[in-house]
Formats: sequence, structure tokens, C-alpha cells
Amino acid sequence: MSSSFGKALGELILKKRRVLGLTQTQLAEDAFGSSGKVRRISELENGLVSNPHLKTIDPLIVYLKITEEELDECAGEVGYQPNPALDLAFKEASGLIRKLAQKFDHDNPDASFDELNSYLCEKAAEFVRLRDKISKIEAVSSEVEELRGTAVTALQAGEYAEVDEILEKAEELHQQEKTLAEIDKQAEIRALRGDAKLLAGDFEASYSHYRKAAMFYLPFDKDVTIELLQNLGKRIYEAARRSYDVDFRVAERLLNDALEISDPAEVPAVVAGICYRISLVQRNRAEALSAKEKASLLRDAERFARDAVRYLEGTEFAYEKISAQISLANSLSDRGRIEGDPETLAQVIDLYRSARDNLLALNEHSELLCHVFNGLGSSLLRAEEFGETLDLAALQEARKAFGEAIEISERFGDVEAWGGGNFNLGNIVLRLAHLNEAKEEVYLLARLRAISCFQNSVDAYSETAFPNQYAEAHRCLGDVLFEHGLYAENDVQKEVNFMRAMASFEKATQWITKERDVQRWGYIQCRLGSIFGNHARIAESEVAQSDIQQAIEFFENGLSAYREAGFSEGVTSCEANIRRLKDMAEC
Repeated sequence: MSSSFGKALGELILKKRRVLGLTQTQLAEDAFGSSGKVRRISELENGLVSNPHLKTIDPLIVYLKITEEELDECAGEVGYQPNPALDLAFKEASGLIRKLAQKFDHDNPDASFDELNSYLCEKAAEFVRLRDKISKIEAVSSEVEELRGTAVTALQAGEYAEVDEILEKAEELHQQEKTLAEIDKQAEIRALRGDAKLLAGDFEASYSHYRKAAMFYLPFDKDVTIELLQNLGKRIYEAARRSYDVDFRVAERLLNDALEISDPAEVPAVVAGICYRISLVQRNRAEALSAKEKASLLRDAERFARDAVRYLEGTEFAYEKISAQISLANSLSDRGRIEGDPETLAQVIDLYRSARDNLLALNEHSELLCHVFNGLGSSLLRAEEFGETLDLAALQEARKAFGEAIEISERFGDVEAWGGGNFNLGNIVLRLAHLNEAKEEVYLLARLRAISCFQNSVDAYSETAFPNQYAEAHRCLGDVLFEHGLYAENDVQKEVNFMRAMASFEKATQWITKERDVQRWGYIQCRLGSIFGNHARIAESEVAQSDIQQAIEFFENGLSAYREAGFSEGVTSCEANIRRLKDMAEC
């Protein structure tokens, strides 16, 4: 029995293709008009696409003459349930979905079916939400009623500019009345315009609309304005954390607007909350910047986090204050790592220990402890980055902290913290394993434990919700699988683990691109080169020569990346590996 609809459908496609005597390339060219879709056909046939939407693979269904009865049989085996939002979007806005799919394919030519499905599901859900909100705009006149219906029609066709123009007209009608009830309607419409612009990727316009929505209230109630700016900033921050194409700066600007009109003397807790949220946004935004820009923005994040801590007095704000301390510690830690400043590390560890002790003394807000323990363990390990050799006691303290983080996150159902705890534990288990390399069985079990931890982390982090964490977990999983392969008892086990490591590294490079992080990308290229180089030692002569050439290509990629990043040690290592591989090829 197939484990998913996608696997069952993939098996059917493979069977149909073989009956027709077609290669994957021929099928891609005949069905899609492009050999570039071979990867997607391969993914389907190998069961790597769990729940493809039928519309995304319609050309294959049509070309292979797959019947409704055959599709029903595939779906019936696994109780397949299609995504209702995507079904509705295909039904009501096929033009919009086609445009979005074409744009996604253009921007991401190597994307898999799962990535396309995930992207379209997100956009379909946003379409349904926006359509429903537009439909619920209160019609105070027949003209607004007509505009509302026209806006929904334009949205279904993907005409964002027209949607904005129609909503602008509706907004102008509402502006005739200056009562607070009418302001509510104006603000809703303006916020909807912001949503439409955000969906279209026009971040400057979306910020302008969101800000205007909040500012409608300013002459009437400043507190409502501040609250709306905060809520919009929080919502967009969460969207940006879980998306490839939402700008953190929209959230940051809205929160700064809220801060500008807030008085810490009047509402210190509110100001503290805004400062805390800005520090989170800035730390996340720093991820995409150069080292110099990143360090500067992290200093800003530190300042806002310190302000948040300073404004929060009294035990009733214990949760908020400790959250701000965690944000401050994270920003300090990130900046210290970039600037190579060991003095920050002691501050970070002190902050985490203080937060831990305060939470344990309060005996409440225990859900924060998983974040505190994760941060404390990571900070203890980070000392090695500044040239300090950790003793066994420090490593064991870090391991205990990560174990506590996992146990507490399980208790409170915090999936993200659980994934982080497993990721961290995997790294510390591997470090401890290296201390026992001479003890073969101990070292073996430690590698297996690390593999399990990294796999847990991969499973916890959604590829679309937490792409960076997902990629980093796969990178570490690839490392330990490669190491496991090197120590395997026989060539079959070596090859299995090498292949698993390659799959994880390839998953990681879907997010860790050369453009996003040249040095991490270069590292993965070198690891892939090492896999092929080591596989060449156990492969037959013809395969070995091919492996060596691929290994050289990967190391040359790594060499180029390390040169660009100015990483001299990496450059030297790559050059040495390339020379060794060329010598192997000549033997």
C-alpha cells in the first residue's frame, strides 16, 4: 500500500511511461514542452512528492491518458484530501493561480513539485482570506456594494492594480463620514489594500497602506493607533519569518511608527513591548545582510532589547522582561560571533543564567525555559569559536541544557523550540562523540544519536515555515551521515550513507544559496566534493573516474566561494584537495 497520494500517483505515472516506452526526458518534452521538467517527473516517480495538486500535473495526466477512475484509486488507497483553498482558487481564480505558478517557475527554475505546491497553497490561502475580507466589507450604499463585487472579480483575475483602484474608490466613499464607526470601515479597507500589495510583493505600497489604516484613528484615539500598528507589525513579522518573499522592513517601519507616538512615561509596558518586537525584527532582518551591515543592525537590536528590559519593572511583567532578556542575549551572541568579540560571550551566558534562575525562582512562565536552556547551551559551545578549548564539564553542562530544552518544549508543545533543542543536542552529541573516537561502539552509538537528533530537527522545521532552520538542520544531518559513511563496516553501508548525506546537502542548498550565504554554500560544495572523492575509492574504475571529476567540480565551486568570502584557510584546503584528486585521476 502506498504511503501517500503522491507516491501512488508516481507509481502510476512510471507504469504508464514505461508502457509507452518513453524516457523521462521524452515525457517532459511531450507533456510540458520542456526537458527542464525532468526533475519533477523523477520526483513523482520516486515518491518524493507527497500530495501534488492535480492541476499542477495536469499535462502529465492528459498526455498519459490517466482516467478519473485511476486517480480515484490512487486517492482511495491513502484517503487523499485535496487542499480546499487551492481547489477554490483554481475554481474561482484560475488566471491568478496560473500567473503565480508561471512567476514561481520563472524565479525558481529548479524548484520541486512540493515547493510549487507549497507556494501555491500559501498564495491560495491568502487569496481566499483576502477575497472573504473584501466580501465582508459593509456596503453602506449600492455603489459600495457594486465596488465590492468588482474588487472580488478583479482579485480572481489577478489584477492587483485594479483591486487597489477599486478599494481606493470604496475608501473615498467612506471618508465622507468622520465618525469612529466610519473610520473603522476606512481602516479595514486601507489594511486590505495593504494586504493586496503585500501579496503582490509591492512592499513600499503595502507599508504606506498599513500605516494609513492605523493613522486614521490618531485624531480620535492614539492608543488604538498604537495597538493597530503593533498588531500589523507582529503579523507581518511572523509572515516574513515563514516566507521567501515578505520584507521584514515593513514590520520594522510600522513598529517604529508606533514607538514614535508612544510615551514611555505614560505606558512603559507598551513601549517595552514595541522595543522588544523591533529587536526581534532587526535580528531576523540581519540574516540577509553583509557582515558589516549585520553587525550594525544587531547593535540596534541590542539597544532596543535593553530599552525593553529597562522599561519593564514589577513581577507582573516577568514574562515580558525575560523575553526581552532572551532577545538581548541572542543579538549580543550574533554580533559577538560576527565581530569575533569574546567579551560579549560572558555577558550572554550571564544573561541566560540570570533568566534561568529568575524563572526557576518564580516557578511560573516555565514555557520560556526551553528558549533559555537552548540559548545557554549554545552560548557555552560558542566559546570554542573564540579559541577557548571546552573541557568535558562545559560540554556536559551544554548537553544537559539542551536536554532540558527538549523536555520542556515537549511539555508545552513548542515545536520550534523542540526542533532547536534537537538540533543543538545533535551537535553536542557529535562533539562528545569525537572525544570517544577510539571507543568504536561508543562512537558509533553517538553518531546514531546525532543522526536521530538532526532528523527530528528536520521533521520539526517546515521547509516553508522555517526555511533557514530547515536548511541548517539538513546541512548538519548531511555532515554526520557522511561521517557515518566513512566509518561504515562495508562498501554497501558506505554508499548508502554517502547517498543520504548528498540528499541532505542538496536539500540544504535550496535555501543556503551562493547569493544568500557564500561561505556556508562553499562549505556544502566542499562536503559534496568529499563525498564523491571518498566514493571514488570504493567504486569501479569507470565510475571512480566520473566521481573524481565531479569531486573536482564541487571543490572548484567551494574554492570560488571561499575566495569571494575571503576565507583563506578554506581556499588552501580546496586547492590541496583539487591537487590530490587530479593525482588520483592520473593513477
